[in-house]
Amino acid sequence: MADNLQPTDLDIDLNEPTPQALYRWLLASILFGRPVQQQVSAATYRVLIERGFTSPATFAEVGRENLRRILDEGHYARIDYVMADELHDVMGGIVSDHGSVNRLVRTSKDVAALRQALTAYKGVGAKTADIFVRQLPVGVIGADA
Repeated sequence: MADNLQPTDLDIDLNEPTPQALYRWLLASILFGRPVQQQVSAATYRVLIERGFTSPATFAEVGRENLRRILDEGHYARIDYVMADELHDVMGGIVSDHGSVNRLVRTSKDVAALRQALTAYKGVGAKTADIFVRQLPVGVIGADA
């Protein structure tokens, strides 16, 4: 794996960004945005995907303690309760406010608007928003604005 993990390191293809790819990259970006080793974030991302977290709505189906245990499987243990709460909040907010990550990205007016929308969620700071946005291909942000 590269020093700075890329979407392709996680089998995420953003060349032709599908709704699933956009969701998966946001999930990975949230994990990478924390002060945790990249290998741990990548392992935790893979565990979440393997355990069926294939859309933002999936997080609402799993309680805090169960999500914390799943995060621990990926060795994301140091801040597992904080991350469990933030994943619930962010993913729930995206579903409530936009319906999907795809819709959030494609209806944002521009990069600044997308960053602002992302950082409005507790747990998504500027670093996380930058990790997510910098990998998106030109033209996907605001494609449906």
